[in-house]
Amino acid sequence: MNQKKASATIFFTATVLFLAVCGILLFALPQRTYSENENRYLTTFQPLSISAFLDTSMQKNLTDSADDQFIGRDLWMKFATALQHTAGFRDIGGVYLGKDGYYFERILDSHLSASRYQNNLRYLEQFANIYGSTVTFLPVPSKGTILKEYLPLNAVLYHADSLYEQAAMQLKKADLLDIRPSFLKETDHCQLYFKTDHHWTTYAAYLAYEAFCLLHNDTAIPLSQFSPECVRKDFYGTLYSKAPDFCTQPDLLYLPCAIPETDVSINKKKSEGIYDWGKLQSKDKYGVYFGGNFGQITIHNESSSNGKALLIIKDSFANSLVPYLIDSYETILLVDFRYYNKPLSRLIEKTQPDETLILYEISNFAQDTNFFKILK
Repeated sequence: MNQKKASATIFFTATVLFLAVCGILLFALPQRTYSENENRYLTTFQPLSISAFLDTSMQKNLTDSADDQFIGRDLWMKFATALQHTAGFRDIGGVYLGKDGYYFERILDSHLSASRYQNNLRYLEQFANIYGSTVTFLPVPSKGTILKEYLPLNAVLYHADSLYEQAAMQLKKADLLDIRPSFLKETDHCQLYFKTDHHWTTYAAYLAYEAFCLLHNDTAIPLSQFSPECVRKDFYGTLYSKAPDFCTQPDLLYLPCAIPETDVSINKKKSEGIYDWGKLQSKDKYGVYFGGNFGQITIHNESSSNGKALLIIKDSFANSLVPYLIDSYETILLVDFRYYNKPLSRLIEKTQPDETLILYEISNFAQDTNFFKILK
């Protein structure tokens, strides 16, 4: 009996000491402002004040900061995911843990707005009618809608088919480029999406390039001529950051390296080509394309004089498609409405693009609150 009481006392004392040491270290160690693993800024402790106490912001700051600054946070997150995974959980932090190491973003119909999606399609169609040039809408399918066999049992996702059907019915002037059939043919032969990230791979982007060329009666350059090379073997994407696990294997990151010489400007500031090689040393390795997402990127193909200009209105999925398109145009303009607030009409009037490609992952397009800018 005394031995049990002594064991309980030792366990209680050790627990209290452990928590006390962790609590002291929260304030003693330097605070981290950014988490590479989670790809987000962390909450830091703010100076105490009476006003912050009265409006309860101080209490919230203490709670959030203690969570973000806890010693060994990244390691504890891995332990938590591993424990839940072992217990049979497959829906962790908004992510489905699928078969063969695949992570899937948990996107439900309730996350999407039917009215917003219809409005965005209407804006798109109005844009095509106003400017008259060739307008192509390429809605990229979500990973879970293509790789259904890798989803965990009873996983629920939004109804993608209905979104494509609405687009087909609503778009008349704009061309709808549905790449799902070509993707479904290739699922058994190659990796179309990163396992740990929501983005498509460079091979999937090439398939989209092929489909885009076919739609416009152009001849696609064979993939081999782009000389794809594996530039990193340790890519862990954003979905992994939400549910890190000890057993997860990293993705391979390939880039098409044989591309024309370019003159690139990002938000009107000169950049060193379309690849930011320094990003390969960071957690956000997909940021190797241009260094991330920006409001306006202009690419001039220095070896082309065909005078053709392409406007791409896009989300981050378009970044990995651009290398394949460079050879076909003298100028490519990229606009991301999340960061672009100038009148698009002025840019179009100045550059006179021959074609417009609107490329979004389809659930992103359905949720986009900035797409109205296409008519500004």
